[in-house]
Amino acid sequence: MLQKIIYIILGFSIAFVFMPKNAKDYRGNIRPSILGTNTENIPLIHPSPEMASALTPPKLSAKAAYAFDLTSGSILFTHNFDEKLPIASLTKLMTALLVVEMSRDLDEAAEIQPSDTAVMGSNMGLVRGEKITTRNLLAGMLVSSANDATLALARTAGGTVDAFIDRMNQKARILGLFNTRYSNPVGWDTGENYSTALDLSVLVREFLKHETLAQLSKTKELKSSSIDGHVEHILTTTNKLLLEDQRITGVKTGFTSEAKGNLIAKVTVADQEVLTIVLGSDDREGDTRNLIDWIFSVYRW
Repeated sequence: MLQKIIYIILGFSIAFVFMPKNAKDYRGNIRPSILGTNTENIPLIHPSPEMASALTPPKLSAKAAYAFDLTSGSILFTHNFDEKLPIASLTKLMTALLVVEMSRDLDEAAEIQPSDTAVMGSNMGLVRGEKITTRNLLAGMLVSSANDATLALARTAGGTVDAFIDRMNQKARILGLFNTRYSNPVGWDTGENYSTALDLSVLVREFLKHETLAQLSKTKELKSSSIDGHVEHILTTTNKLLLEDQRITGVKTGFTSEAKGNLIAKVTVADQEVLTIVLGSDDREGDTRNLIDWIFSVYRW
């Protein structure tokens, strides 16, 4: 009995130690937290932004939101950071990360199968029997959020889509995304495909370490084709803010009826780089703009 009590006490102690500093913004907390501390496991090796004014927090329709300074790791804003929510096509960030890590050559060709094209939602118009490079499939998935490209990538990288999903969940555990689960590589609503704003902040940092992925996530339009040039694909970004706001330099959108609007945005202003995340939003672009404007009104670097 004494041993069980000791284990319980140790468990609570560990949980307290690894909780993000000042990030105790739980569902019962009406007001979002405004922070200036470093995120977990990211040392403040660069000057941290400081609050220059105390403005009222922005009004957001999003169920969860998170923002941090990419240079110093300082958390700038958080609201329901640990709430598990469906993430729609933000799932494709993990799909892309795994494909790049597992692929020997991004210019290697994949042959499109009927199972890749029998898919609903956004697609790039892949044709059965078409041979296309992994790089061009990545472009379709990250620029146009193409579901057909996503399934082709998962199948070719994993051997089977199911095997690839297992790898996605393994990678989530390796990265410490313990509140994340994947049931498919696309982001379809299944009840078992979810993450949190905090977990996504860790994932997107890994994603942005790969120059190929970072570049594709900020691409507005791209023309790609099959290996033989007979099939052409015009890819246009799903990120409306990327087209309208010069401060936006990536990363990914997502939407389903259950997940609602999701948007992760990399924001570059002068030498400052900030990353914002909004989940479950009625107006993902509006919420993201409001959050960005608020951050650069309140903080000084």
